[in-house]
Amino acid sequence: MAIAVLTSCSSGETANETLPPVSSSAAPTSDTLQPLGPPDLPMPMEARQQSEAGAQAFLRYYMQLYSAAQASMNADYLDQFSQDCATCDRIIEEIRQDAATGYSYRGGQISVDYLDSSPVKGSVVEAVLSIRQSPLTVIDSTGQPIPSLIFDERTSSGSGALLGWDETTNSWVLNQWDVN
Repeated sequence: MAIAVLTSCSSGETANETLPPVSSSAAPTSDTLQPLGPPDLPMPMEARQQSEAGAQAFLRYYMQLYSAAQASMNADYLDQFSQDCATCDRIIEEIRQDAATGYSYRGGQISVDYLDSSPVKGSVVEAVLSIRQSPLTVIDSTGQPIPSLIFDERTSSGSGALLGWDETTNSWVLNQWDVN
C-alpha cells in the first residue's frame, strides 16, 4: 500500500493535491459514545468501528454475549445487537422460554476458533466463522439435569454471518447467522 501512495505523487503532484480532504467531524471516541452492552461486559471500542476489523471484534463480542446470556438466562443484550436475524431470534426466544420455565444452563460457552470476513461494502460485512460450544446441560427448576437436554461439545465450522452497521448506536448488528 505504501508503494501506491509513493507512486501517486511521482508525476509531480504534491501530497496535499493527492490526499483526500480532511473531515471536520472526528471519528467517535469512547468519550462521545454511549456505552453499549451489559455493565459487566461492555462492548469494546474496537467493535464500534465501521471497519472489517471492527466487524470481526463485534462478532467475537456477540459470541461472548451469547455465553453470558446462557449463564444469566437474560437474552436482552443479544436482542439489542441483532436485527432481523432468524437464528438470533430463535436463540433469544429459547433462552427466554427456558428462563420463564425456571430452567438454567450449565456450560455451553461459545468460543470462536476461526473468523474471516469481507471488507466493508457500504454498511455490510459478510463473515465466515468456526465456533465451538462447550458441553451444555439444561437444569430444571429443582436443580436436576434434564436427561434429554444434555449436549456434548459441539463445533460448527464454516458457519456464516451477515452484519450491518447501525448509525443510531454506532455499532454493528447481527442480521444473519447461519450455523452449520
